[in-house]
Amino acid sequence: MRKVAAATLALPILASYYVRAFARGGRTARTAAALALAFLVVAAAIGSLGASRTTASAPERVDALAPYEFETEIRTDAAASAEITMTFPTAMDTTSVEAMLRVQPATSVSLEWDDTRTVLTVRPRGAWAPGTYHTITIEAGALEASGRPTATVTRAAFLTRPSTAASIEATDVVAGEALVGTAFVVSFERPVDEATLKVTLEPAVAGTLEPATEADVAPTSYRFVPFEALAPDTTYHVSLAAGLLDREGAPVAGTAIDVTTAGVPAVVRFRPRANTTGIARGQVLSVRFTESMDHATTEAAWTASVGGAAIAGSFSWAESDTVLVFRPKAIFAYGATVVMRVDTSALSQAGVALSRAASATFTTIPKPSVPSRPPSVSSGSVGAGAWAAVESFYLGLLNCTRQGGLVTSSGDCSSPGGSGLNALILDRGISDRVARPYAKLLATRGICSHYANGDPGDRLRAAGYTSAYWGENLGCRSGDPFKSVLASHLFFQSEAPYNGGHWRNIMRPVYTHVGIGVWVSSGRVRLVTDFYWPR
Repeated sequence: MRKVAAATLALPILASYYVRAFARGGRTARTAAALALAFLVVAAAIGSLGASRTTASAPERVDALAPYEFETEIRTDAAASAEITMTFPTAMDTTSVEAMLRVQPATSVSLEWDDTRTVLTVRPRGAWAPGTYHTITIEAGALEASGRPTATVTRAAFLTRPSTAASIEATDVVAGEALVGTAFVVSFERPVDEATLKVTLEPAVAGTLEPATEADVAPTSYRFVPFEALAPDTTYHVSLAAGLLDREGAPVAGTAIDVTTAGVPAVVRFRPRANTTGIARGQVLSVRFTESMDHATTEAAWTASVGGAAIAGSFSWAESDTVLVFRPKAIFAYGATVVMRVDTSALSQAGVALSRAASATFTTIPKPSVPSRPPSVSSGSVGAGAWAAVESFYLGLLNCTRQGGLVTSSGDCSSPGGSGLNALILDRGISDRVARPYAKLLATRGICSHYANGDPGDRLRAAGYTSAYWGENLGCRSGDPFKSVLASHLFFQSEAPYNGGHWRNIMRPVYTHVGIGVWVSSGRVRLVTDFYWPR
């Protein structure tokens, strides 16, 4: 190739030589000169083509910054106010970069460069959306300070942490219902901007909001206290007002609860019921309410009186504090008119006053007329009752136990004797006139009570048995009469270890006589045993 090039350079000289030869020579010489000249022209053309392929120039730089030249900050659980920095290996044209910057999802941001123009800091003007994947992208074509463009997209990516969680709780709740004097504690997962915090109630209730000081609540908690008691039996919607932000400026997750306040208490009924007569002189009194009641205020609001004079007694409560029970200190007089009353000063446990005062009146049994000649105490036959055989069977069980024996489940008496007590004498008059009629009353009415028509002493006195030494046991079962009275007696006998009331009646030394009554009605078996000492 170098030879061709040299020949090309020599072409002008050779050309002039062959031109002169062409002019001087003959025909043969002129032909040879023409051929030589043509060869030189072709050689020059070939030389020209070879030189074009070897010509080179320095390649122009297209990628001002390769992708690996960027340092991008990528975060997870980023704060709502997080600053995102992007570092460049060389100074950048800030105007160009900012023009090519995009934020997704769209967020208003502020941009700040360091003095070297190699570090760009991106800040949200408010806050990044919580719980959201964000990207900050610089499109291709952004310029270095030298004017060289970038050919690749640059991106920073980060995930913000979720919204600050909140909860609301009523402070005073009884059986699922809020007290009318309740407050509300609002707790947050992270500190909040107190200037944006507002608790609302619907129906609207005004109140104060202050940091909670209770030891058992989170430090980021607040207490909302209504200025006045809430309305009873009302459902309130308690929520956080819109616009609440945490300390980083991010929205707080909304939360709300529905709270129902306790209802207004009212009296359901009194016991004994209003306008009843023939009530036992030792009757226990009670009143039932629709709500659980406060003991102190309700007991203070209660009165039981005869002729305007208050009756002394003691209180107890039952059925989740909805029933007040009053036990008079002394028995009532015969034919006494008793007034029971509860005033509106009684409060429920929710702090709500009784809707209205209530009262009831009843009358105790009249004084019985005593026969001019009291009936004699007799022994022997169980009488002509339909279940006389069952009564006789039970007398044997009773005296087995009383005299130290043990009645077995088969009805036999095991090891009788040893107590030193006398066997009880069956009194026909008590059986016929007191025990059996009362057993019939209980069986036919389907009840089991010592006070269905006065107390046992009242019934004995009405029949002419006026001694103050008496006692009564009841057995209330169903099915076979013999098995029923046996089961009742086994139960009475089982009270021996703790000296239960039935056991004490059976084993009381002072008693000498007993009346037994058995009656069966619709499968219901009632056993009445009246113990007596005719002093």
